[in-house]
Amino acid sequence: MGDISFDMKIDKRAHDFFQREFPEKLQEARKNMVEAAGKVWADEAKMITRNDNHIVTGLYVNSIGYNTGSPASEADVLHQLSESRNKTSLDIGSGVAYASALEKRYNIMGRALDSAESRMGKAAETQAKRTLFS
Repeated sequence: MGDISFDMKIDKRAHDFFQREFPEKLQEARKNMVEAAGKVWADEAKMITRNDNHIVTGLYVNSIGYNTGSPASEADVLHQLSESRNKTSLDIGSGVAYASALEKRYNIMGRALDSAESRMGKAAETQAKRTLFS
């Protein structure tokens, strides 16, 4: 799947303050930004799948990105967050056996990324502000 990046831009004085006084807040903000953007992406993929009638079971839809109910379980969900000092990454999708075939045929996650990208950025920005300034 493709990558999407968000740059967190912050005033140098504010950055220096957080780096000195609350360094964990910068990493927490980055994590919250990535999680929020991922949820918007997953929600868009769920909507595309339902609206386009790509599949008639709830297992696939409920397993995209995060579990939204039965019959999906946490084992069916692809949601892997990884963090380093300067980067937070999220692998998101569905872990059900036929997810790969659906993606190859309908490009659900790719289409969801295209249509949700601006909302993902807004959600990420909102989370950064909430984490750092609330």
